[in-house]
Amino acid sequence: MTGNGIRFIAANGSTYMGQFYMGHFQGNGEMKYKDGGLYSGEWDSNQRSGNGTLQEAQGQTYLGNWHNNKRHEQGKQYYKDGSRYDGNWHNDKRHGQGELRCGDGSIFDGQWKNDVFHGFGMHISPSGMYFEGQWINGKPSEMAVKIVIKGASPRDAQSDQPFTIEIETHDANGNLVKDNGRKLELTAGVKYAPVTATPQSSIDLTSDDGVEDRLIPTELGYDLFPYPICNDTAFFEMYLKECEEEEPDPTVKGKAKPKERVKEEDTESGKDDQASIDGSLVEERKEYPRVATVTVEDGTVTVPSLFFAPPPPNYKPFAVPEEETPPTPVDRSKSRAAPGRRSEASINARTASKLSKRSSFEEKGVRAGEYVISVRDITQPPFLGFCLEPAYLIVRLLPSAAKKAKAAKKPKERGQRWNTNRLITAAIAESYTQNH
Repeated sequence: MTGNGIRFIAANGSTYMGQFYMGHFQGNGEMKYKDGGLYSGEWDSNQRSGNGTLQEAQGQTYLGNWHNNKRHEQGKQYYKDGSRYDGNWHNDKRHGQGELRCGDGSIFDGQWKNDVFHGFGMHISPSGMYFEGQWINGKPSEMAVKIVIKGASPRDAQSDQPFTIEIETHDANGNLVKDNGRKLELTAGVKYAPVTATPQSSIDLTSDDGVEDRLIPTELGYDLFPYPICNDTAFFEMYLKECEEEEPDPTVKGKAKPKERVKEEDTESGKDDQASIDGSLVEERKEYPRVATVTVEDGTVTVPSLFFAPPPPNYKPFAVPEEETPPTPVDRSKSRAAPGRRSEASINARTASKLSKRSSFEEKGVRAGEYVISVRDITQPPFLGFCLEPAYLIVRLLPSAAKKAKAAKKPKERGQRWNTNRLITAAIAESYTQNH
């Protein structure tokens, strides 16, 4: 048969309608397949060859060149998940230069070999992260596997001085990998050690509902209890100013005057557990300005102006008071109120008031000690399905330089010590001289 015609193929249930040459599909024609697929385009000796469009029953569509029933040279493939490839083909596989736009928003534009990335190309993740460079069998020639915080750990820092950390992305051999757009989250915490109630304290961290849910797991062998860390310069300046106004000078005798006096009757009745300081950060701080998510560029990111904020009210790891020596009880069997001695109730009330005021004041400042900074990869979706190993920095927070200067007392000038024998001897000698 030569010319136009129709043929039903009983072997596979397909129907061809188009041009024939000597009984073969030759020229332009349309094939309807039993499963619902449809090819419309050029044929050569019963095979798809030349330009044509294949609409598969599964929802995929190819528009482009064919050779021996296979996609070949330039063509576009539309996948059922919304992805689209536009580029070169060889032997029914993506091969050569091409661009793939995936349904999740990721893009790869570059060289292909046997259906995978191979050669120079750029991959852009829907998160915004991208890698541009050489690829080998579907993977970057250099692949970051971990986060690194530059500098030694532990690191010393002062509570009144902001500090800076530098972060890099490294491969398994410790070499810098120039990632771009990777999202990192910076948090801080203190080592979490469950504390059970003691006779001196009724606080039991192990029984606190929700504590376990707030812990930050680490690879350091212990969990972290979250602690506020900021890099908001305005907040830091406000915090320093308040500390300067409220902190008493240890070289000056007398008590620091709180902004609001604690009522004596409230103290005696045990109602006032913490001194109230109106208008201060202690009352106002419920949410601190968090460190914003940082973005890696060329494998590095610098986070400046970091500082540890004051602990939130009733911060659990700091809530357990230090063991205090209890006041000596008064033996009431001897006397109801011995002259010159305060009653047991009076001593306890004064002690509770002092501890309450002290704890309220200490809560305003940042305690010296060890804190841990954690840096994690939060890129979503993970780049190529892989998240980097986190990094940790132990910071030993030291008291502020100003506080040290205030605490340093001036050495007193000592005069000549009183010596009774010397004075008596001198007086006898003077009397003897006058009489003789």
